[in-house]
Amino acid sequence: MKLYQLLQAYEFDEIMPVINEMFPGTAKYREPLKTAYEMMFNMKPVASNKSIRYKIIKGKGEEQYMGAEDANFKGNWEVLLGKEVSRERGVDLTDVEILANCLVNMCFIGNCPRGFEEARKALMSE
Repeated sequence: MKLYQLLQAYEFDEIMPVINEMFPGTAKYREPLKTAYEMMFNMKPVASNKSIRYKIIKGKGEEQYMGAEDANFKGNWEVLLGKEVSRERGVDLTDVEILANCLVNMCFIGNCPRGFEEARKALMSE
């Protein structure tokens, strides 16, 4: 499934509680994240042959977590929205969890449009 298709499958109010669960304390960033969601929802995605691949990533020592490489989120939002989203075997994240993670990563890592710069500063301020 393309990221823009996943984004269109959920309302922001379904995504925000998942974001807050995955990243405790983010409820205070509801407005900038909602702004990002609305901007992404209304963008025209650019077709891309690249993908955002969720996998099990080894951390320090025995630590492991499920996620996608930061490099998957480098690029303009329109291009990121046109990427295929996939999971490797063993990744049990739900679609809404993947979308929540993509939304946050796009805000922090992706090249945001000018219209989001003020909201991004609010996200980066703390």
